[in-house]
Amino acid sequence: MTPAPGSTPRPIPQRIAVVGAGTMGRQIAAMAAAHGQTVTLYDVVPGAIEGAMARLREELPPVFASGFWPGDIESVLDNLRPETDLAAAVGGAELVIEAVKEDLAIKRAVFADLAALAPGAILATNSSSLPSARIADAIPDPERLLNLHFFAPIWDRAMLEVMSSGTTDPAIMDACAAWGRGCGLTVAVVQGQSMGFIINRVWRAIKRESLRVVDEGHADPEDIDRLFMGFFGSSFGPFGMMDTVGLDTVADIERSYVAVAEDPTDRVSPNLLRMVEAGTLGEKSGQGFYAHPDPAYRRPGFMTGNPGTQGAGDRSSDPATDLVVPDTAP
Repeated sequence: MTPAPGSTPRPIPQRIAVVGAGTMGRQIAAMAAAHGQTVTLYDVVPGAIEGAMARLREELPPVFASGFWPGDIESVLDNLRPETDLAAAVGGAELVIEAVKEDLAIKRAVFADLAALAPGAILATNSSSLPSARIADAIPDPERLLNLHFFAPIWDRAMLEVMSSGTTDPAIMDACAAWGRGCGLTVAVVQGQSMGFIINRVWRAIKRESLRVVDEGHADPEDIDRLFMGFFGSSFGPFGMMDTVGLDTVADIERSYVAVAEDPTDRVSPNLLRMVEAGTLGEKSGQGFYAHPDPAYRRPGFMTGNPGTQGAGDRSSDPATDLVVPDTAP
């Protein structure tokens, strides 16, 4: 992308603040810290920061053992400062990345605060579905606002989608794309405004139709996953992936799509909503479409319906064949 006339080139950010210490927030923060950047990680929820740091100590050793990121876990922790005061977290940051709940009203309120507390910083949302254009009028200078959409787990799905708010300074788009590449990410710039960007727009169609087939009583989740895994050569199917993401997060994202849908038949799956209301949230709760931590789709024999036996074409234990189609909200 070539900066527009009068657009001043921006340096690649090196001081990063991440707002929201959930799954995606802590992983973004760790990635930036692993690449030598100075990072602060903030969350408003009591105990969330401590929990995030504890989870990183569990998650990161295999990442560094694989050689995927430079350095080691101690270098990440040296570069990553937990913070419980928002002004302290974002003050002096060159890039602030929001990774809070997938709720437009919450995000707009957060960005109104960030605009005041981080003057001059690039402001990015990691929303999995919401275009930053829907946040733009919450801040006085939307030319510094954009979407930076990451994928979890960030060390396995090292990709970044960059999308303008509609008025984003092209030099900021360039700087953020360069920042992502410097962190080892495959970067795609979305052209124009796209609800769900690129991957999640495609994934939403798969997810929606899979849920509809179950809601209409045509198949159960296991058979849909078996067919998907066999056809695409993946080690998971739509329902296994939704369990991994978290069914509450999936429901939040579905509500975002439905809120702007022009199709009157587009609605959030009633079965999905019942499961969320019951606290059946997938991996995080121990039960979703599958029982966790040992879901049936990961066992030998799942493809043939005979647990404990390995059938021809059984991919339930072959993560190298994964097809990447995740939701990635915090």
